[in-house]
Amino acid sequence: MIQIITHSTFLPEETSYWQLLLAEGADSILVRKPGWSETDYEQLLQEADPSCYSKLMISGHPSLCEKYHLQGVHFNESGRALITGEQITGYRQRGWRLSTSIHAAETLQVASDEWDQLLLAPVFDSISKPGHNSMFREGFRLFKDGYNGQVLALGGIDHTTAAKARNMQFDGIALLGAIWQEPAIAVSNFRRIRDIWRTDGHMS
Repeated sequence: MIQIITHSTFLPEETSYWQLLLAEGADSILVRKPGWSETDYEQLLQEADPSCYSKLMISGHPSLCEKYHLQGVHFNESGRALITGEQITGYRQRGWRLSTSIHAAETLQVASDEWDQLLLAPVFDSISKPGHNSMFREGFRLFKDGYNGQVLALGGIDHTTAAKARNMQFDGIALLGAIWQEPAIAVSNFRRIRDIWRTDGHMS
């Protein structure tokens, strides 16, 4: 499983990159723009080719997920605290993939299987957020403790760390800085990381 997280601010021709990255094998793109309004998000979605919608997750706007038939919704920690079990049940009944962020492996022990995906960060020193450093030791191994969803490594994932994340037993990786630091080579950087992640028969 390889998820791309969008650049945090406006990026020219961004939706064209989405199409290229999905064509190269990205499993999902999380559309996350902190501080953006629902109107801003909708305008961006309207710029995207509708063929992308089934592979897009959106951060915190269930109404847009429903309107554009997206893959699912991601909730950050503060957003997660505001939604009810009844709302989650309703989202699941629609067949949406539900994702949330965690920042400590211990949180897995109380993770509910209502969440299809957990983003655990920062696994390595962040590329996009200088000073946002890893809290995980070199020999860390993920123990899911009965949680049945997918746990994705986020933070500092690039061609030098993708294999390490695989060895840590993560189900997938989420890419941000390694893709968007230099948009002109986003696709070639993705290919490089994809090939490393999928080495040794690890095809998820």
